[in-house]
Amino acid sequence: MKFTLRQLQVFTVMMETGQVRRTAERVHLSEAAVSQTLRELADGLSTPLFERRGRWLEPTSDARRLRGFIEAPLAQLDALPDRLQVRSNDLVGNVRIAASTTLARYLLPSILADLRATHPRLGVHMRSGNSVEAERRVAAGEADVGFIEGPPTRDDIDAEHWRTDYVQIIAPANWNLDGVTLADLAQRSWIGRERGSGTRAVFEHEIATAGHAPPHAEFIMDEPEGLLRAVAAGAGLAYVTALATKPAIARGDIKAVPLSKLELTRPLWRIHSNERSRSHFIEVFEQALDAQVRQARST
Repeated sequence: MKFTLRQLQVFTVMMETGQVRRTAERVHLSEAAVSQTLRELADGLSTPLFERRGRWLEPTSDARRLRGFIEAPLAQLDALPDRLQVRSNDLVGNVRIAASTTLARYLLPSILADLRATHPRLGVHMRSGNSVEAERRVAAGEADVGFIEGPPTRDDIDAEHWRTDYVQIIAPANWNLDGVTLADLAQRSWIGRERGSGTRAVFEHEIATAGHAPPHAEFIMDEPEGLLRAVAAGAGLAYVTALATKPAIARGDIKAVPLSKLELTRPLWRIHSNERSRSHFIEVFEQALDAQVRQARST
């Protein structure tokens, strides 16, 4: 074998964290052991996997391809204990979740429904709002765990990368935007999200990184579904999570606007208060939720 399962696991965590120190903490190895493991994997595959950029390690194109190849097999292996274990006790108890609007509407409901099908005595109370509001609820002890589009903004919150999403620019279906540039789009009408929105934070950051000022929006909305309807009605361009756009694009209500030089990927975060300890029940709930996510990815 030119590589081991452990090397691939360390590599996957490095792709998520971008730092040797943070990877070492996650995989319970020394920093030297992490560096050696990654070197051995790169040597075994005869290709460089990371390039150093200050404190960060930036993945090469081959590293991104490798992650795509191994993501599904690793997810299936990670899920084996949950599939093989015969549970004598169900998850019994209530969990309070604070989630940003997009995740509460488009992502979490199906995952939680599948989890409750396995654990019918699990009670779930989920409250939604923008990312700032979800952070506030977790910090105040009003929620046991939060899920946000981020990035996190509070010192009393601990955050971990949970999943990855990307933001799409969308337009009315009858607009002709062939060959359009970001500078061209800035001259059009825009619908924006409210301040505190994780989607807005990601969009404005990436636009600034590309060297442009964020387009001015006279029309502000705090609900993704209403935003989709406004775009479909011809009110203007908007930016919204890809989790929300697929049905409307499939129906032909709106169209996606591809911009080759703009990569609007973003992490989705799980958050906890760093001033309150998690109960064993919440830890078990999160493990079961993650197992449900892994199983959904592998099917």
